[in-house]
Amino acid sequence: MTDRLKQFSSAPPQTRMLVCADGSTTVLLDALVGERVSVRVDHQRRVPAARVRHIGCHILGASPGTLVIDRRSSILTSGKDVISVNRVVIAGRDSQKLVPPPEQPLGPYLKTAGFTLTREPIDVSRDIWPLDSAAPACVSKEYVIDCGSAGRVYVHEKFNPGFVPLGRDGSSV
Repeated sequence: MTDRLKQFSSAPPQTRMLVCADGSTTVLLDALVGERVSVRVDHQRRVPAARVRHIGCHILGASPGTLVIDRRSSILTSGKDVISVNRVVIAGRDSQKLVPPPEQPLGPYLKTAGFTLTREPIDVSRDIWPLDSAAPACVSKEYVIDCGSAGRVYVHEKFNPGFVPLGRDGSSV
């Protein structure tokens, strides 16, 4: 945590909070925007782990021929502003049970479904916000959610610099 905090020491408090948190990002985003956020599933399909080799095989430990769920989604405000874009890859014996309904964010779904969850941080870094042609810098966070015998979930979130700025003055650089 300390190393991650050092990298973002000039960031505003809400950014440092998201960088260092090891709990539900959805709950933090709800608090940040002052309302319940929603999810839009942009893409979801079952693919062989070899197709997402680094994530499916190396991070999640699936064999290359095992089917994993590759999901891309966006977290939205009630006004449909995009707060984050997410890539989620799900692998495991009961991976289908780990997939939330399309209208429900992943973290709250896993919690209400009764899975025992352990988050394992992978990385927090600066990245490029993909929804702006000017390509401003943004905060990016990667982690794995271990759901016990049901499986493991890889999550990569890129946060909109308009909501989660890198600089204290609200700038993204």
